[in-house]
Amino acid sequence: MLEREREPRFTLEFGRGETYSHGKPTLYCHAPYPRSSVLYGQDKRVFVDQWESREEALEALAPVRETLGKRFKFDDWTEDEAGGSSHVPVAQVTAHLPDKPDYDGFEYWEADYY
Repeated sequence: MLEREREPRFTLEFGRGETYSHGKPTLYCHAPYPRSSVLYGQDKRVFVDQWESREEALEALAPVRETLGKRFKFDDWTEDEAGGSSHVPVAQVTAHLPDKPDYDGFEYWEADYY
């Protein structure tokens, strides 16, 4: 029996990623990687939108909340300046993967690459 995919969840937080960090409220969607991924079982974080201020963000999200009701909710981590972040460094996400591929028992011919 196939297991049911988890519903995506959302966070409103100050923008932070592997290569950026800023004080703008940013909406991220957190959804599971597909079964075909080596990261299956973990959540991926996807940028949705960002605004100049918390007030702008809440104003923009209000119609979505009205339309979708309880089906759209988000954790708001912008209520104070310290905020929180769902950013997870790439090194932590991929820590379970081997440093080098395991080619034991795998044959390849040099000619395959030309």
